[in-house]
Amino acid sequence: MQQRSDHLETKGMLCDPGDHFKGRFEVERKFRVADIASVRERLEKLSAIPFTLGNAETDVFLDLPDGRLEANGQFHTLRHMRPSERVLWISKGPAKDECVAMDLANYDKALAMLKSLGFIEKRQIHKRRDIYFIDKFHVTLDHVEGLGSFVELAIMTDDEDLLPTLRDEVQHTAMELKLTSYPEEHLSYRELLFG
Repeated sequence: MQQRSDHLETKGMLCDPGDHFKGRFEVERKFRVADIASVRERLEKLSAIPFTLGNAETDVFLDLPDGRLEANGQFHTLRHMRPSERVLWISKGPAKDECVAMDLANYDKALAMLKSLGFIEKRQIHKRRDIYFIDKFHVTLDHVEGLGSFVELAIMTDDEDLLPTLRDEVQHTAMELKLTSYPEEHLSYRELLFG
């Protein structure tokens, strides 16, 4: 199981993430919740392990000036997390479950580098996020500025053949967490906010 570490805590992590964020594909279900505290209570009763708590995240969506990435169903996001100061570059699409992410060392330098490669900023999303691990799944508790509160249940893999099985497992875990009692949201935060 995940271990606490002073080194990890300097990055805002309360435990080692193990393989939770490794893979090219992500199976995810998202639910709109009115009472996020009750979901947190269920996670704690099931001994979910907190990974990050109390982060403010800014997602900067990037594209080339002609918009070709978004037109192709690809989305590049530079994520800045505070107070941990973690920075992620996330690429989603064009396939439905395709998602690749990598840690970067410095937000300002990363943004300057991407802009020097021709990327432009299209929009931003601001949210507060807590992440828990329960078994092989990660559960994200989000409050998104302008949208409200959501819970995402997800798992990542490199094996595309596992996607149907993982969808079933995510469904089973969503039921165990009683997430299926909430309305499911099929659109991304980007789509909900900007169409």
